[in-house]
Amino acid sequence: MNHKKMIQIMVSLLIGITLSQGQILTELHGTKGQADSQLQALVKKFGDIGFSIAAKNEHLEMHYYKQFHEKNLDLLDFFRIYNKEGVRELLLHNPDFGAFVPFNFLAYKKPASADDENMTWYGHLDSDVMLQIIGEKDEASREKFKAMIDKLDKFVVKEMKPSAEKKLEFDKPLPKHPLLKMVKKFEATDDIEGYVEEFIMEHDSLFTQHQFVIAGFLDLKFEYDDVDLDFDKYDAYWVSSLCHFEFSNAVFNHWQPQAGVYAPCSIYFYIPKGKNEIHVGYATVENWITSTGIKDKDQLAYMKKVADEVQKTFEELGFEVEGEAEEPAKVDEADKPAAKVPSPQSDLAAEVSQLKVMIEALTKEVKSLQKILLRPTAGTKNKEKKESAAALPQKTFKTAKMELSDQAPEKLSAYYAANPQTIEALKGRLKENGFEILGTNEILKGKTVVTVTNDTLKKSNTFLAALNLLVDGTDEIRVQNPSYFAAAYLGDAFHYGQYKDVLKALQAALGDMYLTADMMDYAKLKTYSFMPDMAHFADFVEVSEGDDLADKVSGDNGKNYIAYTVKLPDGALLVGHKMRTHSNKFLTKIGETKNAQLLPYQSIIKDGKAYMMDPTYYLALSLPLLTMEDFMKIASTPDDIGLNVGRAYR
Repeated sequence: MNHKKMIQIMVSLLIGITLSQGQILTELHGTKGQADSQLQALVKKFGDIGFSIAAKNEHLEMHYYKQFHEKNLDLLDFFRIYNKEGVRELLLHNPDFGAFVPFNFLAYKKPASADDENMTWYGHLDSDVMLQIIGEKDEASREKFKAMIDKLDKFVVKEMKPSAEKKLEFDKPLPKHPLLKMVKKFEATDDIEGYVEEFIMEHDSLFTQHQFVIAGFLDLKFEYDDVDLDFDKYDAYWVSSLCHFEFSNAVFNHWQPQAGVYAPCSIYFYIPKGKNEIHVGYATVENWITSTGIKDKDQLAYMKKVADEVQKTFEELGFEVEGEAEEPAKVDEADKPAAKVPSPQSDLAAEVSQLKVMIEALTKEVKSLQKILLRPTAGTKNKEKKESAAALPQKTFKTAKMELSDQAPEKLSAYYAANPQTIEALKGRLKENGFEILGTNEILKGKTVVTVTNDTLKKSNTFLAALNLLVDGTDEIRVQNPSYFAAAYLGDAFHYGQYKDVLKALQAALGDMYLTADMMDYAKLKTYSFMPDMAHFADFVEVSEGDDLADKVSGDNGKNYIAYTVKLPDGALLVGHKMRTHSNKFLTKIGETKNAQLLPYQSIIKDGKAYMMDPTYYLALSLPLLTMEDFMKIASTPDDIGLNVGRAYR
């Protein structure tokens, strides 16, 4: 053995010994007592150093208690963060950086009775561990990534001024394959966006069936294209934050909260430019088992079980582990069988195949000709207009009719339903009855929302100034009940019967209106929140600040993102926001497409600030039948709404 070879072996051994003697999993900083408010102030400032919040999963300890009736933590927060500009070049260099784009900024506090010095601890997975998991060897990329993380750490120390710190270490090597990478091939398509949308719905639906939760969603391809930053290496690139709620309770809520530095798992997907294949990758649970100090056999067995279920679910979706696809067996020329003489049946099969190809080509040509030849003439347009105003089949409602009264009922319906009308006929009748049409927006396929206002609604000077009506195909029309939302928004300034004239005008336009199953106790609306310590009406989320906010939503940028605006008597501007179709599909996940009238989402510009209702409040208020299980299915939706609203104010 030569001298050079011996040196290489010795270096390898030394590296292995160094890692086995102790590698930092995370360096946690501590603040005495319950530091929830300080953490909230901290994450709001992450933007000052270029970091964005992709998703927030806050106060998970409350959800554990409500669902599993176990309370072993005083605080558990996951802030999914990433540096949008900083990671773009890294992702273009190596798509596997997506395993930690975003990564989790963890915060937790054990009960004061626990031997943890009554501290709130916060931090993230060590950057060296992240780089080791993705297998990044390029020194320039490593240094860039570590510098980005170091900047975050220095900022956290500066803002929080922690009174303690602790390093958690592990002495076993990470698994041989810390990153699981799989690939799925698909047929060529001219509509990549449509294909990706369908795939995401199939993916989310299947994982939901397996009791997983999509705790965050980040479409990086869209984010970069939206601001004209080069990301053309990929036809698509997105990240889903995957969580198994029972699994996370079994680990984090059972004395192992430090393992939360790995959670939720960032599952990254990408389609290389011009290739018909989806690649997926994620850091495996084996990393957790190796490095987090978990030794309980039952916990470890359960973790492995859930990890296997993730891989099997991807296999159900048609993925194979990269490198494991079967290679065709090599055949020696001498062993090749003699060529077979084609049979009449094989000739016929070949002809049928050729005919299919010809038919597909002809079909495309016919469709192209139809677009040209079947353009409606002026006479056709007039005929269509007459038909659009024609009466649609009437529906038999099983619920009670709306009654106009000054006496508040015990329960109040969030919506009223009425017989179907065409969109044009509906808009005409609304105008006849004193409403101004603010906008018409298709929220989901076949689900169109017409937004209206009038003087009475505007005088509220709140989000109530615009009212939404859903035209649900030929099924029915649903309208937001102004009394329901006024009781929640106006507090002591509201008295029941205050919006009777609005309801009369709606009844004149819609005909008889009926209660829906979406009801809540009238007495609860004034101080409503989904559960204790969650957002109330007044807990607004500030979206942006500046003197040019109204210009932003009315300019060219606004055309892409704004559904409507309406000036309020107090000088504020109410803004309705268009959201991406993918974002609106949260309604599909929880079976609430019949209530698409809760969109478009709103913000208000006043005194140089734009703010919106906290989505965890508004969604729960608008969907009073929402269960905790449903809420967890759309855990990523509140943050997704924030991103959609924020785009208008860039």
